[in-house]
Amino acid sequence: MKKTRTRNLLLLVLTLILSIGLLSGCSNQGNPLPEGMDEETVLAEGRKVVALLVDGDYQSVVDQLRPDVAATVTAEQVEGAMAEAKKAGEYVMESDCITTGQTIKETGEKYGEAVIMAKHEKKIVRYRIAFDPEMNLIGLEIRKV
Repeated sequence: MKKTRTRNLLLLVLTLILSIGLLSGCSNQGNPLPEGMDEETVLAEGRKVVALLVDGDYQSVVDQLRPDVAATVTAEQVEGAMAEAKKAGEYVMESDCITTGQTIKETGEKYGEAVIMAKHEKKIVRYRIAFDPEMNLIGLEIRKV
């Protein structure tokens, strides 16, 4: 019961942090990234996180989280977040991507996000990977579309 509650809380927090609409198209950018953030860097780092997720290296993803976020997230929770992608079958290739800037309403913290659409055997999966302006990983969301 506690694991389910913790997982649901994690998913709620990540969803709140990463609350943007469906985005696609590498040639387009969403909202401007926070000052000092570079589109190419955000996408490159986002792709690295997606590669770790697809390879099942969930602890490495947790190890990249900013310390305040990492204190509340386990590798098992990241694995649980990957359940949607696993249902979509094996990863095939990236199909689209975009970067966008966002602000957490409650705190005013600005962050950049890589949104990577990836073709899996059965479905497209949207990976949303969020970084603070210092390029620390602060959140992720994985969802079939």
